Amino acid sequence: MTLAHKILGQITVDSTGLGPVDPKPFVSVSPWSYATFESYSTIAAVSTDGITWTASTLPASLTWVSVTFGSGTYAAVAKDSATAAYSTDGITWTATALASSGDWSSSTYGGGRFVVVDKDSSSSAISTDGITWTEGTMPSSASWKSVTYGDGKFVAAASGTVGAYSTDGIA
Repeated sequence: MTLAHKILGQITVDSTGLGPVDPKPFVSVSPWSYATFESYSTIAAVSTDGITWTASTLPASLTWVSVTFGSGTYAAVAKDSATAAYSTDGITWTATALASSGDWSSSTYGGGRFVVVDKDSSSSAISTDGITWTEGTMPSSASWKSVTYGDGKFVAAASGTVGAYSTDGIA
């Protein structure tokens, strides 16, 4: 089995909606260690074509659930923690702290900001550089599953019929 077959985490290359001016590699993070079947790992992978993947290592053994790219930086978040990681090439990663611990589920970049949402609360986190994070607030406590950016808005979706949008990603 190749590395590409083992990666089940989120894959991203550019979430600005404009496409990369300077093509960046695809990066994927894995929430599972396939060697031990544990729900944590340090596994990430980088690809320039989406076909051939090279392994890289995240800075902590956690359940990494989402990675996104913006402003020359990849930012990855792990659920059930206050840990994020950043990289400029998808290969060398540095750990950083989120504003609070959460069951983080999704991340995106747009409008000059990284935004992550918490799966089981009204929490979010915002960063302009992928390194320093501040706490944000969703409009309600819900099972927030996904966040994306487009047409000048951050849009988040939760289980059921709950959704929200923000023009600044903060409130």
